[in-house]
Amino acid sequence: MKKIGILLLIATLAFVGCDKKGVNTKDDSNVIVVVGDEKITENELQEKIDKLPPQYKEYSQTEQGRQTLIDEMVVRKILKQEAIKNGIEDTEAYKKDLEGAKEDLLINHIVNQKIVEGVKLSDSELKAEYEKNKERFKTEEQVKAAHILIMVSDEMTEKEKAEAYKKAKKILSEVTPENFNEMAKKYSEGPTAPNGGELGWFNKSTMVKEFADAAFTGVPEKIYGSVVKTQFGYHIIFVEDKKEAGYLTFEEVKPSLEKELLNKKRAEEYKKWIEKLKKEYLKK
Repeated sequence: MKKIGILLLIATLAFVGCDKKGVNTKDDSNVIVVVGDEKITENELQEKIDKLPPQYKEYSQTEQGRQTLIDEMVVRKILKQEAIKNGIEDTEAYKKDLEGAKEDLLINHIVNQKIVEGVKLSDSELKAEYEKNKERFKTEEQVKAAHILIMVSDEMTEKEKAEAYKKAKKILSEVTPENFNEMAKKYSEGPTAPNGGELGWFNKSTMVKEFADAAFTGVPEKIYGSVVKTQFGYHIIFVEDKKEAGYLTFEEVKPSLEKELLNKKRAEEYKKWIEKLKKEYLKK
């Protein structure tokens, strides 16, 4: 029955809109719209916005997003009042579902109180876990680079390959760090050409050996001194920056580490708590 209700609500939202003439955000009574014998206020709307996930909160700040939320609230009020008018509250099916919903709410609240809010981690615990498992947060040496690719293939003649190499050599003689982006867009035949040849940050293992050897031995902010040949063709490489191998800092890993450890600790505490409650409530 719950699934049918949800589907009905979604379908209704697609066709029902709140007349914008009824929206009055400047009214002293704080009422946005009146739906039957109920009012939707700015405070009620804000409460709904506050409960939204971050990505939807941003959307709710737009005129369209705000109106979508108001429309949804309008439809819910309409359906609620229609249900009451049709005596749904007095049906056995409703009463049964209501008891189930009450049970679920009670369970959710006690688990939230005892486990979610009751189990915390201190910074000292997190730091100890970080130091204990520091190897998990090891980072490889990385390079940020861009390239200009003059492609060659097995189908090309030796003369065509030689022309490609000659073209690459000429580009190398003309390119500089300052004009690299423009030159890559103009001459590169690779898929990164529209982005000025940008490859972003990468580990040595993610590139073919010839390219990686050149990029990782190159000097940051300099064009690599020779044309590099790989299975894809001839590359002119601009080594933009480098990061030495090392470790992510505690602050960098803290949010994900805290989430991971909290979930683990809460699961352990929940299991112990349930075992304790079983001894208290189960009569032999």
